[in-house]
Amino acid sequence: MENGKKSTAADDKKQKIANQIEAVLERVYKDEDAYSRGQCYEDEFFFRTDYALVVLNKDSEILISFADHTRPSYAALFTLLIDEIKDTNLLICDDYETDGHGSMVYNEADGKSTAAVIWEEKERYYDMLKNQVKRVVIRKTKKKRE
Repeated sequence: MENGKKSTAADDKKQKIANQIEAVLERVYKDEDAYSRGQCYEDEFFFRTDYALVVLNKDSEILISFADHTRPSYAALFTLLIDEIKDTNLLICDDYETDGHGSMVYNEADGKSTAAVIWEEKERYYDMLKNQVKRVVIRKTKKKRE
């Protein structure tokens, strides 16, 4: 979670959780093209594969949304592995829609997908990702909010 600030215990803890999320994804998608590295933006950690979107928010809650084409067995396995990460709450969100190429659809009204997002517009991109995890379906609370 590097952003030019001095590291604090909370930042170190979030970095450790982010590393654990990446390790789970690497185990599940190790030899597939879907695997990539997570990104930090404004004190939150975002990880997107072709199958899932994972957001580690400021409260150390892990929000997961799966692509509509993700096999239920992959979603179940991924959820079980993520749930093992200590000091986090797990929130499973509605699946997100994808277009014919597997890109995340972020505007159902006109069919716009992430393939059309200009990557230099970081704020717009990360806001779009956060909107995909707003509708929580299952909340598994292991720790109280700070």
